[in-house]
Amino acid sequence: MEQSIVDFFEQWAEEFARAVEMFTGERPSLAQKLAERSQLEEWEAKRSDFQWWQQETEEPQKFKAWVGAREACWSALAGDQGEGSDAKDLFQEMLSQANQGAAAVLSSSFAAPVRFGSVVVNPPSSLLALRIAHVSVTFRDAQLPALIVALEPTAAKILDSPEPVSAVAPPAGTPPNAVAGNPTVNASMVERLMDLHLPVSVLLGQTVLPIREALKISSGSLIELDRQLGDYVEVMVHGTVVARGEIVAVKGNYGVRIKEVISRKDRFALRDAA
Repeated sequence: MEQSIVDFFEQWAEEFARAVEMFTGERPSLAQKLAERSQLEEWEAKRSDFQWWQQETEEPQKFKAWVGAREACWSALAGDQGEGSDAKDLFQEMLSQANQGAAAVLSSSFAAPVRFGSVVVNPPSSLLALRIAHVSVTFRDAQLPALIVALEPTAAKILDSPEPVSAVAPPAGTPPNAVAGNPTVNASMVERLMDLHLPVSVLLGQTVLPIREALKISSGSLIELDRQLGDYVEVMVHGTVVARGEIVAVKGNYGVRIKEVISRKDRFALRDAA
């Protein structure tokens, strides 16, 4: 099997374990094994026993990925997140984060990194022509039914053929160690930035009150906000909106499931409007 496909499966397992840990507080133990032809035929015969999620990469680097899971697996990994949570939706979010994370890592040197679109429930027409890994899952000391992760063969060509980031010539007289494209300098800067702490807040809503109304606020008072049930809340970093999402329950605490990331242009527009 192509090395880039093998690398994707390995990185996917790492990203999926991290996603499960983020939502549940516990990290599963995963072991992935590449499928042989005899196994493909066996799984093809049992394909309908699995729930299949499909995700496709965006233009121009198009290929599809599937993950198949039996209910006993996805419900065990995502089914104990408090009242109002949906195990299937949460598991789908875990899969999306695993795919996005693996693609981001493997295409980090590309001029245009590989990105996946939205997740849909859709089985592959056949497993026999796909590249497949069998991923065993142990979670909370229990062995769960294995996952099947599948990629279209075209993924290998895309992941093996990076379009390198074009180098920009530095101004005349710039010292070699100050060149922005210097990998050593960039790596050092990134390492220092990784330990910085940023204040992240979630804006549930806001309103405007006359001073006389504000002075009347006491324990038990109700303040109506400009949000309705089901509306997205805004995620802010240093007072700037960076994303929108929905409130979820995570192990008895509140969290935000990101649904939309704000572009840099939109962030500036929101900041200026404020």
